[in-house]
Amino acid sequence: MVEPVGRQFRYMFCFNDFVKEFEQQKEKLVSEKERLQDDIKVAERNAEEIYEDVKKWLGDAKNEIEGAKPLENEIGKNGKCFTWCPNCMRQFKLSKALAKKLETFRELLEKKSTKVSHRAHPQPIEFLQSKEFTPSKSSEEALEQIMKALKDDSVNMIGLYGMGGVGKTTLMKEVGRRARESPLFDEVLMATVSQNPNVTGIQDRMADKLGLDIKEKSKEGRADRLW
Repeated sequence: MVEPVGRQFRYMFCFNDFVKEFEQQKEKLVSEKERLQDDIKVAERNAEEIYEDVKKWLGDAKNEIEGAKPLENEIGKNGKCFTWCPNCMRQFKLSKALAKKLETFRELLEKKSTKVSHRAHPQPIEFLQSKEFTPSKSSEEALEQIMKALKDDSVNMIGLYGMGGVGKTTLMKEVGRRARESPLFDEVLMATVSQNPNVTGIQDRMADKLGLDIKEKSKEGRADRLW
């Protein structure tokens, strides 16, 4: 591809302008990268999830800044030579390379996202692997029956009953853990319902686990929002 004559002259005689703008844009990109890294650290400390496009932008910025080093070395080695005894072809090639890198810098700076992260759903600690669960033959059979019932689309409620202290709650935590690890459900919630349940409290607990901000006031409205 043949360069237009006007552009060729610009590459040859505006070398110092290219160098100055290159240094300014590169410094701006470095500052934006460092600021973004600080924002990411703050977001991660708050257990927020970083957007994938933000991670990609950061990686691209690092690569472009690193890739600019050969040009910086070339400027350092040949800048004075261009001033006192210009080599037109070398000056033309370097100016052209600087112009191309400048365009990349500008595009990256324009694409930088202002929003870095979003709130992640809290991970329910009750479904972590429990050392309490040492399955007996009967509990293992019950576990298998429950997991089978969970996979049955015709079943919408499962009851587990037994005397107090036999390990029903521990068994249900193991069911919840396995359900979370399987592709059966997007979310698994656990709530304790007493004889005289605090419905609003149960709804709040479920909403917290889902990262959901419920604005409805009535129990029915809150139930609809959760559903």
